[in-house]
Amino acid sequence: MSYIYVRTWQDTYLSVIPYGYLSSMSIARHEQAFFNELNSKNFISFVAEDAGRVIGFITGGYERHGDAIYSGEIYTLYVLKNLQRQGLGTKLVSALTMHFNRLGIYSMLVRVLKLNPYRRFYKKINGTYLKTEHVPFAVEIMDVEIYGWLDTTLIDD
Repeated sequence: MSYIYVRTWQDTYLSVIPYGYLSSMSIARHEQAFFNELNSKNFISFVAEDAGRVIGFITGGYERHGDAIYSGEIYTLYVLKNLQRQGLGTKLVSALTMHFNRLGIYSMLVRVLKLNPYRRFYKKINGTYLKTEHVPFAVEIMDVEIYGWLDTTLIDD
């Protein structure tokens, strides 16, 4: 998972995020962070595999910022660049929302960098643009768009 996370960030944000930040991303450091998160009881994850190799993943759980309307949140969604646009992201979101529904979570949101060229994916699966927040990141303030679903059973797959 940490390899996919680092590779996807470096591929997606090369012209967006300061190069120094991207080049300093460490698979080993992120591996420890994922290990800690995966051992949390409030953290849900699903992976997409091909021949036993992880090629994408999604993580989520309860909404982390105290939103009164949206109770679930997609924390991360990454698919290797050469395997994107093949339906893996949609399948991963569907797996997460089905799990959410079993937990009684029927609304969710996702936060995505405004400069992420793939953010339109969330509109494609019926996400509604809610607002833009300005978030400190590295040495800059980045715009983060928030998309939401009031009824996760309406997500297209």
